[in-house]
Amino acid sequence: MSYITRVSVWFNSEGASPSQVINKLLDMGFSPIRGAYDFAYEHESDGDMSESEITNAILEIANAIHDTLAGFNVMYTLDTHSKDEAGDILPLEDIDAELEQTRKELEELEAEENDFDQ
Repeated sequence: MSYITRVSVWFNSEGASPSQVINKLLDMGFSPIRGAYDFAYEHESDGDMSESEITNAILEIANAIHDTLAGFNVMYTLDTHSKDEAGDILPLEDIDAELEQTRKELEELEAEENDFDQ
């Protein structure tokens, strides 16, 4: 079974800039997502992970986040579930591609409408 750790970040105006925090999380292998959480990290495994393996993976990623964001004056929450239980994770790159397609379709409709009006 695959596991995903999701992270929600709370920024502080007296802390590091959002771009600094985001770049650090991206460097760690997190992907930006849409929804209640801001980022997701998929734990690598060659098959089903045992309870001790997922516990170690959670501790490892939690410690890595803690070390990486130390001194940034941000708060964060972690949530780890099996990939099946985590629900739909929508990577921002997929959403951006969908939005771009919608923009193109709207432009085409507007062009057709302008041609029709003339």
